[in-house]
Amino acid sequence: MKKKLTAVLCAVLIALLCVSLFACKDDMFDASFKEEATAEQAKAAWDAANEAINGSSARASLASGDETPVEGWSGIGFEVSSTRTVDASLGEDALAATGSMSASGALLFDMSGFSLNASADGSVNDKAISAKIGAYLKDKVYYSDITVGGVPLQAKADMSNSGILDVVNSALSEMLTTLSSAFAGLGLDYTASILSAIPYEELQELGLKSYINSSGDYDRVKFELPVELFAKLQGGGDDADFIQTLAKADLSLIIVTDKETGNFSGAKVDLEYAFKADISDAAAGTGAKLSMAINDVKQIDDYPSKMEDFKDLGDYSLNDLSNFFEELIENLGALMEI
Repeated sequence: MKKKLTAVLCAVLIALLCVSLFACKDDMFDASFKEEATAEQAKAAWDAANEAINGSSARASLASGDETPVEGWSGIGFEVSSTRTVDASLGEDALAATGSMSASGALLFDMSGFSLNASADGSVNDKAISAKIGAYLKDKVYYSDITVGGVPLQAKADMSNSGILDVVNSALSEMLTTLSSAFAGLGLDYTASILSAIPYEELQELGLKSYINSSGDYDRVKFELPVELFAKLQGGGDDADFIQTLAKADLSLIIVTDKETGNFSGAKVDLEYAFKADISDAAAGTGAKLSMAINDVKQIDDYPSKMEDFKDLGDYSLNDLSNFFEELIENLGALMEI
């Protein structure tokens, strides 16, 4: 019983944390899927994505260098939205939380530019949490348009004509870069994990289904993935015990390839799950709906207007900056509880 309780609570925590923390082409994923894909069509799409993300010339990370996270891509457009609830108790300890988050943007792998727009709202027990995040890099200038818990920071840090940024500018640039990379990498890392978690042939034996839509410029194959893959992704340990705690688990992956070249052009993951378990003096329930997509980009096109008018970071008082970072740390701590 204790082993199963631990597995349930760990599953709840891992399932939430792995998605706590993407601008995609409108017509790339917006399609109906009624026609079953042939074995050859499905395998070709899967292999194209797997080679581009997990192949020898690519790696599923956003570190700059000779290799890129997606072979043949110079940047990544991203979009993500999620809603989740948590209700868990163990003895006298309890946690009740709700949260919703959306984000979109683009990032160039050589880190010459990025654009991120995100928002999050929720509550942990009796504490309300809210955050609006705008993070941008253009022509060696970092721009922050962030409001956390009602405390704003709309500032810019100019890296041009400066050999070494001062401590405050360095902290801002590192924070904005980390935020943008984390959001951009979410869909990429999750797609990479899906493609490599279980061999394709084994997925077929577990009941993998695939459908195709070839309208417009793309071939799109939608894979409806077995629950065993979801358990593997969430670190379920003993898959059989883990699956018994699931009230719902729907996971799909759309892989898009360019119809003319056959190159991997994008991917979208849709996930909806719910856990419910009551054991002795412990109870755990959580549910989430998540959608995330990635696509190839060559330049950043969605910078906001008038961001050049943001205040220089040096024009903020130390008290203003202290209040902002205190509010940021407090809210991030609360979000991690979800």
